[in-house]
Amino acid sequence: MRNDVLLDRVGDLLHNGRAGQAASLLTPVVGAEPENVGAWLLLARARLQLGNPAQALDAAREALHREPRGVEALYWVSAAYTALGRHELALTAAAGACAEEPGHPRLAERHGRALLAAGRTAEAEALLSAAAEIAHYDAHLHVAHGTALFAAARPLSAREAYGRALQLDPGNARALTELRRLAAVESRITDAASLVQAADAYAETLRIPAGGRAPRAARQGVAAHVSAVVFAVCLAALLLLGLGIRVAGLTVPMPLLATLICAAGAAACLTVRLRR
Repeated sequence: MRNDVLLDRVGDLLHNGRAGQAASLLTPVVGAEPENVGAWLLLARARLQLGNPAQALDAAREALHREPRGVEALYWVSAAYTALGRHELALTAAAGACAEEPGHPRLAERHGRALLAAGRTAEAEALLSAAAEIAHYDAHLHVAHGTALFAAARPLSAREAYGRALQLDPGNARALTELRRLAAVESRITDAASLVQAADAYAETLRIPAGGRAPRAARQGVAAHVSAVVFAVCLAALLLLGLGIRVAGLTVPMPLLATLICAAGAAACLTVRLRR
């Protein structure tokens, strides 16, 4: 299979969320053709989807080494640095890409999201507002602007930005997701204090700490451990209650037994699911 056809196939795999298979196909390509910038960039994207930002950065920097001012390479270098929580380097790369192609909506979005991840909400909102005014035809940029507006405690303006995105792209998944999230939060806003609290909580979900977020596998491992502990505790309680009923004639309310049985069953199912 010719490599250009292979790279097209890899792009389809990444679009469909099959990053592991994409990375497996790309590894021999960059080994045989280390000058293939496109393959390095796709490998960086695949590794980011797999939650390996350090390896993604290595691949993106290989591309940047071969194409020093390439905007795609700068984009993925910035994205990898953001995922690692190295925000100043992420912003430097994003700004460099924007300087190469001023007004490019995708590059402006990367710059804005890098600012949001660094906790610089006001700067992100200002940058994305200007970019969305210029590239008013880009739905993804309006979604990013709405995200910044929501984090800046301006939910009504955020809703308008998501609405503009959906006018341009009615099926935009990210806009629909953010609208649902916004609606859920708005139902809990009753005054100025609760608005600020909700916006701060949302902004916190956008921030990435130094060193990056814990890998998904690690988070699942912790959750699986907790659910296993809950299962063991519920099972031990049921055994003790059963022994008390049998030996001492203990009277146990049925709602308590039902609650313990349900909790044990739910914990067991969750443990099995997380450890697959």
